[in-house]
Amino acid sequence: MQILIAHESAAERGRISNRLSRHPGVSIPRAVPDLTQTYDFAEHQQPDCVILSGGLAAHPEFELLASLLSLLGIGCIVLAPGPAARNLPATVLLLRPDGLDNDLINTIADARSRCKQRAPSEQPAPRARQFGPERLILIGASTGGVDALLQIIGHFGEDCPPTLVVQHTGGSFAQSLIRLLNGATGATVLSATHGARLAPGHIYMAPDDRRHLQLAPGRTPQIVLSNDPPITGHRPSVDALFFSALPHAPNVAAAILTGMGRDGAEGIKALRSAGARTAGQDEATSVVYGMPRVAKQLGGVEKQFPIQKIGPALLRASEVRTHV
Repeated sequence: MQILIAHESAAERGRISNRLSRHPGVSIPRAVPDLTQTYDFAEHQQPDCVILSGGLAAHPEFELLASLLSLLGIGCIVLAPGPAARNLPATVLLLRPDGLDNDLINTIADARSRCKQRAPSEQPAPRARQFGPERLILIGASTGGVDALLQIIGHFGEDCPPTLVVQHTGGSFAQSLIRLLNGATGATVLSATHGARLAPGHIYMAPDDRRHLQLAPGRTPQIVLSNDPPITGHRPSVDALFFSALPHAPNVAAAILTGMGRDGAEGIKALRSAGARTAGQDEATSVVYGMPRVAKQLGGVEKQFPIQKIGPALLRASEVRTHV
């Protein structure tokens, strides 16, 4: 059983390694000091479990890291006292740092089992559709968005309308997220490049957290990567994408997914007013019903759906002479 240890303190990394190494069948291939190295190693080496400090789990990027580990089938344990644990994702187990060695081993086994049960299932093959030649799909998501995006893009095929996605994430995880999503859809998920023309069957994502993902206003949509300041605290921002698409609104189908705050709410309202078809994730399937709630309250959401129905709804809205 291979265990990756992540802790800010070199002394604590050594102490945890020594504790675990005493158990037969346990190996510690590496101990790292930050979240970036944690995911880089986990993605490429596929350990059975990752054990992190409570300090690293307090970083905003941890939510995305936990989702990625879960989807890769890698267990995740946070060492922290109960009151310091925050609201950990459902796939993450908590253990007090002073827990007994047997408790730690048992928790590792539980974490592995929990993630294996949550490994992503295969989506049905996308059915053939005829889409309008100028149709675009726009999606914005934050907390809980990785699982939500996987459920949506599993319905997309190599002929889907050009799709642009803003998922709030730390820049160091953006490329790993793109690779993960690309393996879960019949479309091609790729890092957006400035000036690129949009093509059917492609899903474009912001390459990092230094630039906004936007559309140029010309008749033929092109990608713009802007280093303008963050909007509502985010870069890339969902609002930045949605507002940039206003010149193309009659050809847009847009969705706002699970997430904290209000990023995207004003933008999807403006899109709907300009003729776009819009959808929001419902409260029951949202990890955090923040962004969709505000968007609905402002009148930007034409209809709410459970997450499993949003992908088909966006594709229906993009078909020739059809409606959501």
